[in-house]
Amino acid sequence: MNALSQKSSRFEPLASVLSDPPKPIGCDDGHFAIKVCAGPESFFTMPSRASIGRQAASAINGGTNNDLIYETAEGEYVTITAGDSIGDSADTRNADYPISSTNRALVYHALRESGVRGDINLVSGLPVNRFYISGERNVELIESKRQSLMRPVHSVSGAILPIVRQHKVLSEAVAAFYDALINMDGSVNHEFKEISDEEPIAVVDAGGKTLDIATVKEGGTGLYPSRSGTADAGALYVYDELNTFLRREFNVAQDVPFAKLQLALTKGTYRVFSEKHDVSHAVNQMLDNFADRVGFEVVKLLGDGSRFGRVLFVGGAANLLATRLERVFPGVPLKAITVAPVTDDPKTNASYANARGMYKAALLSSQS
Repeated sequence: MNALSQKSSRFEPLASVLSDPPKPIGCDDGHFAIKVCAGPESFFTMPSRASIGRQAASAINGGTNNDLIYETAEGEYVTITAGDSIGDSADTRNADYPISSTNRALVYHALRESGVRGDINLVSGLPVNRFYISGERNVELIESKRQSLMRPVHSVSGAILPIVRQHKVLSEAVAAFYDALINMDGSVNHEFKEISDEEPIAVVDAGGKTLDIATVKEGGTGLYPSRSGTADAGALYVYDELNTFLRREFNVAQDVPFAKLQLALTKGTYRVFSEKHDVSHAVNQMLDNFADRVGFEVVKLLGDGSRFGRVLFVGGAANLLATRLERVFPGVPLKAITVAPVTDDPKTNASYANARGMYKAALLSSQS
């Protein structure tokens, strides 16, 4: 074997030769954020922000900081910019993102930052409309994503990264169903199981790029395709609208940094040229419009919600819209909707529902 083929082989999936069972890990690797659940008390999240190429930063001591650079294939590099307020980043809202080098680097960096080491049994996800095509599993994409995250990634700084020995891909909204059905120790939530065995469960997953609606059949045996689907109605489009508004309102030539957009969206304030401005009125209008957009898709697939045993509202945007449930679910009684309280606790926060469900799926497969 020559030197070139030796180097290339570093990026091939490793053979599953295990001395110990791999640790179960759930990773919701969305377009907006990466969320890792590595156990009942182990959670980590970061923005899905990275730049293509090798962009070494100058360290304070005068050296070069390669800690955020990953080689994802021979001669192919990605730099993580999740912690930069004004760093460049690639738009993750493209069809190839789930199997891209950007996705691989983001996932491995998040796993590393969450403290995950050694051999792991990983479960990740795809939006409903990417996981299914005309009601059938999208086998080609599912397998491509499964193989993508099993390809080794190398840290330029030499940091030790986990080894993905097993990888299963779920439909993201279905992962939230698992989160409700299974407890963190792998036992069954009998109250939820009784309901879900008798009636369909609707999951509304409001994420960064997409709004996923999955209607799970009684007993969790599959989906009702006519009552499931995906719309491009995620929170990132609100960020785009807010960026346009702030640039126009305050005569700013460049895009507003992502961190400032987050602050404006959650706090209603925007600081530019050292002055702090109240933009809450505009933000509230945008969130009302966003809630109405989500509500349109909900009504189209779920009607008044009366045919379902439970409607689960999950995803990062569920936190943004938690005070606008009447708009998100027009005509649906609030008692029929399950939405987690807006807290910073990842054990209950709606934005972690998929990651928790993926961890529980990995845990069950490790126990079987």
